[in-house]
Amino acid sequence: MNFDDFYKRFVAFGLMFSLSLLAAAFFYDLNLTRLFRQKEKPVPKIVSTTTNNGIGDSGDDYGADDPRNFQDKTLKKSDSKPELTEGIKIISKPRAIYTDEARVNQVQGKVILRVTFSANGKIGAISIISGLPDGLTEQAINAAKGIKFEPAKRNGVPYSVTKPVEYTFTIY
Repeated sequence: MNFDDFYKRFVAFGLMFSLSLLAAAFFYDLNLTRLFRQKEKPVPKIVSTTTNNGIGDSGDDYGADDPRNFQDKTLKKSDSKPELTEGIKIISKPRAIYTDEARVNQVQGKVILRVTFSANGKIGAISIISGLPDGLTEQAINAAKGIKFEPAKRNGVPYSVTKPVEYTFTIY
């Protein structure tokens, strides 16, 4: 293979690669410049702490624009009024009943449910993350429906939370 054949194949490959990259970016709505551009680091804000005589509050002889006199006075979230958040408080969690069929088949394990604890203090949607056979999953769902709780609160206002709830079934 001579140089001309190699050059033609190399150029053809480069063009096809570029076109396929552009097509993928178009169909999958990718931002190609974001992939190749480095993120800029934020520049700290320098706040003037000078008095009328040009001397900083810290007592040094540096000007306010001097980096040696840097004081970060930007407002942080922790500086604002704190947000009071309380998680849900489980008052009672009924036990799930072990079915006779599961006992005969010696089924053991965990049932994990995704339970929505509503802001109104009632159990909402329940979905299965992992279950067990012989009616144990259904028993766990029935038990989860009977959970008594105080809803989670943010600044005193109740809100809904979805959390996993686990029921373990073992044969003693």
